[in-house]
Amino acid sequence: MEDEQEQQRRIARKRIEQAEEYIGHYRSRVDQVRESFYYFGVHTGVADDSGFREALQHASDIAHENVVSAGRKVGELEEEYDAMVREQSEVRERFIAVRDGLD
Repeated sequence: MEDEQEQQRRIARKRIEQAEEYIGHYRSRVDQVRESFYYFGVHTGVADDSGFREALQHASDIAHENVVSAGRKVGELEEEYDAMVREQSEVRERFIAVRDGLD
């Protein structure tokens, strides 16, 4: 039972870590793309154009909203992980109580 619970915790923890890595990668890539567009705008002379700046800001805002939303999802995964650990602990305690009561 303990091995199975440990495996469940490892899998859940790995999901959380992968989600955090993905968010970091997404944020990094968005920053790279935003910088590339800005330098392209500078190179072509449209960087000071209000329409270009608004479009770039809009894309940045969407990316930020995505990161915030993903962060909330990671928080939910962590809450689920904590609940699973508590439940596993309770199951283990009940098992031990039953086992010790039968001895």
